[in-house]
Amino acid sequence: MLRRVTVCLLLLLPLHVAADNKVDLEITMKNMGLALKQARQAESPQAAKPYIAQLITLTAQATTAPFPEDKAPIYLEGLQKVQLTLQKAKLAAAAGDNDKLQQTLKEVEQLRKHYHKQRKVSFWQLLFG
Repeated sequence: MLRRVTVCLLLLLPLHVAADNKVDLEITMKNMGLALKQARQAESPQAAKPYIAQLITLTAQATTAPFPEDKAPIYLEGLQKVQLTLQKAKLAAAAGDNDKLQQTLKEVEQLRKHYHKQRKVSFWQLLFG
């Protein structure tokens, strides 16, 4: 019962964020990380479906966030790759193919790690702008 309540709350959270018309990228990314973790730990492809749907929604929201001008193309490219990979995960979950689902979710995790590295600012950039 607690799990169902948690799922419902997590599914409603993006609606609340979207209603503000401002995307807090940090919160959105944290929610994406949580949903990804829950999808990877789901007991079956059926159980992973709501988390994948939430990830798709959150990724779409993240694309509307304001990005630093110099990093925007990189971040948007990464989010687009995540969206495409999540569509593959959605298809794998619908087909009940747990191996394919886990592989695509692993790809999402790898994309997340890669594009989070792009976010880091060098020491010299901090000093000289």
